[in-house]
Amino acid sequence: MGSSSKSKNKGGDIIVQGSILAAAQIIVRLIGLFYRIPLQRISGDVAMGYYGYAYDIYMLLLLVSSNGVPLAVSKLVSKTHAKRDYTNEHRIMVSALLWTLVVGSVIGLGTFIFAKQITSAVFGPEMMGVVPALRVLAPTIFFCCVMSTFRGYFQGIGSMMPTAISQIFEQIFNAVVSVAAAAILVSQGPAWAAMGGTLGTCIGALASTIFLIIIYMLYRPRFMHRVHKDKLHQPESYKNIYKVLTLTMAPVVLSSVIYQVSGIIDSSLYSNILAKLGYDAELISSLYGVYSSKYKMLVNVPMAMATALGLAVVPGISSAMLRGDREEIHSKIETTVKFCMIIAIPACVGLSVLGGSIMQLLFNDSSALTRHLITIGTPYLLFYSLSTVTIGALQGIDKMNTPIVNSGIALAIHTVFIVILLRFCDMNIYAILYSNILFGFLMCIFNQVALRRYIGYEQEAKQTFLIPAAASAVMGVATFIVYKGVYFVLHINAIATLLAIIVAVVVYAVALLKFHGLTEEELYSFPKGTTLSVYLKRFHLI
Repeated sequence: MGSSSKSKNKGGDIIVQGSILAAAQIIVRLIGLFYRIPLQRISGDVAMGYYGYAYDIYMLLLLVSSNGVPLAVSKLVSKTHAKRDYTNEHRIMVSALLWTLVVGSVIGLGTFIFAKQITSAVFGPEMMGVVPALRVLAPTIFFCCVMSTFRGYFQGIGSMMPTAISQIFEQIFNAVVSVAAAAILVSQGPAWAAMGGTLGTCIGALASTIFLIIIYMLYRPRFMHRVHKDKLHQPESYKNIYKVLTLTMAPVVLSSVIYQVSGIIDSSLYSNILAKLGYDAELISSLYGVYSSKYKMLVNVPMAMATALGLAVVPGISSAMLRGDREEIHSKIETTVKFCMIIAIPACVGLSVLGGSIMQLLFNDSSALTRHLITIGTPYLLFYSLSTVTIGALQGIDKMNTPIVNSGIALAIHTVFIVILLRFCDMNIYAILYSNILFGFLMCIFNQVALRRYIGYEQEAKQTFLIPAAASAVMGVATFIVYKGVYFVLHINAIATLLAIIVAVVVYAVALLKFHGLTEEELYSFPKGTTLSVYLKRFHLI
């Protein structure tokens, strides 16, 4: 009994830290969703297609240059911090910062100079409208490289707040500048409007970097005092530190790059094959704009939780691995996956029921294309969320190469599948949708098999999947009835949608508690969980 309680408390640390990042991620995605509404209306689907193409290349280059840095730095710093080895903690920080300064400069400058060649090689010469947006994103790579070091450091010492605040700070600047710049430049054409949208990303990254540097400089005197007092630890050579950093980052980067390469392959095959089939370049970009800036933007909001939990789980599992505490490792993974599914499953059901009406509310778009994309494509949300968390778990147990192998196999199958759908079934943008669902599903299966093989981990099913699914089913029925009923009476989509969303949240929460999907002990591990449990007891929900 005591051991079980102890494991739950250890798992709760992940929830608390993950919730800080997840809350920030959700705020960031909500800001992103709401600023995309005026940006979409100002720029149009063609410009947003150029924006989406440029962003795909940018994300790939960003992953190559900096994606492994936060995880590698947080992992190495968490180990030195736990041993109070402040000497080498400082050396890790300095090494990572120098690494990102050099790599960010080289890749950012190369992207700016060779933007035309990159665009032509990936999307074809018809898509030169992507070039201005890609050039604006080039310096953003440098800023993101630098900020990744600071974020990784703060996460490594167990402080998620600087990362969380900087993400919100970044997105606010992004939103304001993107909409203003697009409004000013749209008269010059879709390519310029897309460039205006990416300018916000650049300014937001710069603002976030400055904020993190200020926070670090305020913290630095106290930290350097600890470094100077540390006489117990011998400094590692910078050569060894770079070696460890590289070995830690490489698998993370490769795994993430395969994920992002999947998106690049999708957009490249999509644009090139449809061009050969006779599709007009603006129609190709317009369809991709709906997919990248409407569908993906909407499903990215609940997926933010998985991304945050995937990052938060790694340092805790690494520490447990260092102590050889398998029970704690299992507890942390189980708690993280369960919390992720409690969010992802109802989000999937809710978007399936209300996706079309939400698209109409947000983007004033009631077309069959947008409705079908969001209704059919919600399984991607579920599979991506679960695979992200399990990748974090595998990285935490030092099986860094396993996600690479799994991603590579899934990517090969995915690529064959999308070519068949595009070339022989003429499914245009739906080919990307179905292929991504398949990719996410395969990653979930492969990662779960790997966790079972390496640490004997078996995912608990009833509390993690079945009860949230049952509560979501009840929620889905109630949501559908409320939306149809209110719309039948008022014929106003906005009111019907908002009331249905409110009902969905309440019904799901009540059903989840009534089905015993969350225990009182688990509630205590949530931020403000003690206060929340008091109110739930008053209504006899726990």
